[in-house]
Amino acid sequence: MVEGSGSKTFSKAKKMLYTHPELAHQLLQMITDSTIAYLQAQVRAGADLLQIFDSWAGILSPEQYREFSLRYIRQICEAIEGVPVTVFAKGAWFALPDMADLPCQTIGLDWHMTPSQVRQWVGPDKSLQGNLDPCVLYGNAREVAAATRSMLEEFGPDRHIANLGHGVYPDTDPEMVKVFIETVKEYSAKMR
Repeated sequence: MVEGSGSKTFSKAKKMLYTHPELAHQLLQMITDSTIAYLQAQVRAGADLLQIFDSWAGILSPEQYREFSLRYIRQICEAIEGVPVTVFAKGAWFALPDMADLPCQTIGLDWHMTPSQVRQWVGPDKSLQGNLDPCVLYGNAREVAAATRSMLEEFGPDRHIANLGHGVYPDTDPEMVKVFIETVKEYSAKMR
């Protein structure tokens, strides 16, 4: 929207935060209002849960994240009623203590975050989702199963939704996704 195309640095968008913060806030509020309307329509249409993705959160400093992202994520969470909400802020490990105060039920984690440390930051009341590195799925079945079991052990049996730490890459072998899912099912049953 601001960059005009994809970007590796997001320098135009970040420049806007410094040179035109009021305009950035106006744009972010418009996006937030549209997102709220869309998500409320999803709930009315029967969505059982919602996940808010902030895939570029990690490019912001902690102060920028609080000012230019977290406040808008909070508005979205506060506006959603009747279904659980997951918030996923990729690369924003620094924001986890702040995210613990969001009115959401689950916090999604990328693969750069240690479950035990995150649990200390967010406390026992939120569920955690994640956080297997999607590139693990490029391994063989034995490697995928071992990494999946290790992830499950790190999280433990309580308040964890097994998932990847971001999306499945287009060139991922679907059989390795199946290995991940089957390992989660089998190993989770043993953990309980």
